[in-house]
Order: sequence, then C-alpha cells, then structure tokens
Amino acid sequence: MNRRDLLKAGLVIGAASGLARAQGGMTPFLPKARNLIVMVYDGFSWEDFAIARAYAQRVLGRKLTLERLFGQGAFGQIHTNSLTSYVTESSAAGNAFSCGVKTVNGGLAVHADGTKLLPIFAAAKEAGKAVGLVTTTTVTHATPASFVVSNPDRNAEEAIAEQYLAFGAEVYLGGGDRFFSAERRSDKKDLYALFREKGYGVVRTLEELQAERSNRLLGIFSSSHVPYEVDRRFQGVKVPSLKEMTEAALKRLPTYRQGFVLQVEAGRIDHANHLNDPAATLWDVLAADEALELLMGFVDRYPDTLLIVVSDHATGVGALYGAGRSYLESSLGIDLLKDQKASLEFMLARLGQNPDAAQVKEAFRAMKGVALKDEEAAMVVEAIAKKAYRPDGVRYGVQPANTLSWAMVQREAARPDRPNIGWSSGQHTASPVMLALYGAGVGRGVRLGLLDNTDVFTIMSQALGLRYQNPVMTEEEALEVLAKRPGAEWVHPKETLAV
Repeated sequence: MNRRDLLKAGLVIGAASGLARAQGGMTPFLPKARNLIVMVYDGFSWEDFAIARAYAQRVLGRKLTLERLFGQGAFGQIHTNSLTSYVTESSAAGNAFSCGVKTVNGGLAVHADGTKLLPIFAAAKEAGKAVGLVTTTTVTHATPASFVVSNPDRNAEEAIAEQYLAFGAEVYLGGGDRFFSAERRSDKKDLYALFREKGYGVVRTLEELQAERSNRLLGIFSSSHVPYEVDRRFQGVKVPSLKEMTEAALKRLPTYRQGFVLQVEAGRIDHANHLNDPAATLWDVLAADEALELLMGFVDRYPDTLLIVVSDHATGVGALYGAGRSYLESSLGIDLLKDQKASLEFMLARLGQNPDAAQVKEAFRAMKGVALKDEEAAMVVEAIAKKAYRPDGVRYGVQPANTLSWAMVQREAARPDRPNIGWSSGQHTASPVMLALYGAGVGRGVRLGLLDNTDVFTIMSQALGLRYQNPVMTEEEALEVLAKRPGAEWVHPKETLAV
C-alpha cells in the first residue's frame, strides 16, 4: 500500500469529545483542528523547568508562560524509551511522535530493517496542509527531520537537505549552512540556488528574514546550530531568536487555505545540557518561553489551532541542589546565574587551543562570574590543551565542556558562591517528560496522566482528521536485525524491555 492509499484507508475522527484510555493515562478526543503546532523542548527536564521558573520569579519578576500553559491547557507526562533502549535519542523520540510507533535509535521514520514509515507532517502535506519547520539546531537535525522525511541515518544531513528540497515544505528556518552551501557541501551542490529555483526566498540574516516577502522561505542563520540565546543576548551574536523565526513562519503559514502544520523546536536546550552549561540551558529555556507566548497568543486568535508542547527526553540532568542549614541558602544559586553571560561553547571559541591559566581565569570571571582557584584553572588548561578530562570520560560525555563545568561547581556547602547546580552526566536520561495541549477542543486544567510518547501521534492524527497505522516492529525483531550488524556483539536478544 502506498502513502496515498494509506491515507485514503484511514478513518477521519469527528468532533466527539471525551477521553480514550492510553498507557497509564488518558488521550483526549479532540475536535478536528485546521492548524497544528508542535513545540518540542529538546532535552528538557523537570529540573530545567524548576530552575527557569525560579529565575523568572526571583530575578525577572514574572511567571513562565510554560507555567501558565500547564494551568490553562491539558497537562501530563510521557514515557520516552525507544524500541530497544530505555534511553532514547532524538530521532527515535521524534519517530514516536511523528509515526506513532517505537523505533531503534538512530534513524528517521524508518525501522531497523529499512521499512519506511509515513511521518505525520508528510501525511498532512498530502492532505493539503502547508508545512513549516523552525529550530535552533541545524534545520536538518533529527527532531525536525523526523516529522517530514525517512532516512536510515539521522546524521546524513547533506542528504536530508536534498530530501527537504524534494519534500517542499513552505518554511524551513534554522542553522546548517554547511549542508546547503556549495562551498561547504562534499558534493559542491548549491542547494541555495536550487531552493531559489523552486520559488523560495533564501535568507541568511535577521535583517534579510524581516525584509523577505516570499511565501516560501528557507532561512539558514549559522554554519552549524544557531548560537545559544545567552550569547545572542549578552555577547552580541547576530542571529534571529527562536521567537523571531517563529514570527516569520506565522506570517506565512496561515495564508494557506487548507491550514498548516508547524514544528517549533527549542533544540539547543538539549545541547546546553549535554555541555552541563547552566547559563546556556537557562537562557534557551527562557527564549523558548518567549516563543511559546507568541504561539499561545496565535492560538487565542485562531482557536481552530491545536498547540502541543512536549519534551522528547531529558538530558543531563542539571539540578539545583540544597545548600546551607535546612537548605536555607539554596536559592542563592539562582541569583548567581545573573552573572553568567556566555555559553561554554562561546568561551571555548575565545580561549582557543592553548590558553594559559590567566586567560582561563579571566574568561570565567568575565563570562561566568566565577573566580577559579589555581588548581581549577589548571584543570581547564589540561582539558583544552591535553585532553585530560574530569571527573571521567564516561559519566561526562561532552568534552572539554564538561570539564569546564566541573571546574566551576559549587564548593561551599554552607553558602554558595557559585550556582549550586550540578549534573548527573552529559547524556540523555530515561525519565518521563512533559506534555501539554492548548487550543482547539482542549479543556482547561485537564490532567492527561502518564502517556507513552507514541500517544502524541494519536493526538496529532486525530486533530488533523488523519488516521493511519505505520508498520510495527517488535523489540525482538529489531534486536535480531541489530545483532547481524558489524560490531554488534553487545546486542543480547533475550534482554528485552518488556514494555
């Protein structure tokens, strides 16, 4: 059965209201929505929420829009495991959302044996919807790509950029010049020229984004991922914010007669947590909150729009730890975040490959508001110049940034003179994460309970009036396929997840 037949065979869900039982919770039956917006907080945990909420209240004097969403919409949590691992990565998590089935980590809308799946945005496009992807990562990264194309390798971003050209979404906004530029692509293809030939306005700066009037838009604003919000805000890095990119998409997509589907990804929350960088995480969460406010305002004006806000998995996880007698000094760590004005990524670029201890101390003082001790500065120098990482290379997975984070951890238990925020690792974790719904047919304060990440697909397909079933692979079948791949001695088919 081809993709069009798959859609024709589907059943359109009507405007019944009620609740359907899912894994541990309740999946809402929603009226059909004209527009669907999916906002993904990549790598976002409840600890990230707690820190950002505290900073917003204590320093900025306001509540998070995300906190308001939890009270005004439907709210729950989702399990995040992939088909063969309790810890997912973004492509398998994205596939669960977009295809409604569990897959093995690493591929986009595809099973381990090569069976292609139909992503929800591809189905929506065939049904006449306009499509938009907005992200702070490379636009060809796993989360946005999983909603529109199939590829066995999430890292094949040059090929994914060509798939985007063939797919023809109306809006693509994010980073990733190296996958589009003739000078930087391995095959020297000029994808910018090819997109222009197909009628896209191609923009590379905020000024060009704001001036462009084309209905179809490709915006690529950095060589790789879009720089962190903390660097955009405090270090003068000239790139659009997530809110500004989202505004550009919302100026175009509503003009299409049959409605639209849009994914907005706050993708660098995940990267900041991989780096164990408290300021980068905080400010990208706050940037996401500004974009969320814009999206909720749009839904309020166009109530036939469903907004889904979801995290794909947790990363890190950076937590605010108790300090002082009876933890009375704990909140001081939030105040100390005010002095952090750059990301570790920005700092490493400024330090170069062979910094000395004095340069390291000055960088931490100016950019992180932290006075390093001599032994801590030496630790950073060794990490950068000699690849001597702390505390070890397994638990902390992104170096040398994790060592830079380790060098500035809280040292005083009684009264913090540094943010009392620490990470369990630089990797993804297995914990449940947030899910919230707002807009068309969503009741106020509905509690969804604990769902599976595949239930997000059910909600989306129902809201769009599309129902189809992608092929299902069992865990045992996937493990058999994996066991036949070179270097797969670690695969043990009997050790299944049983979920």
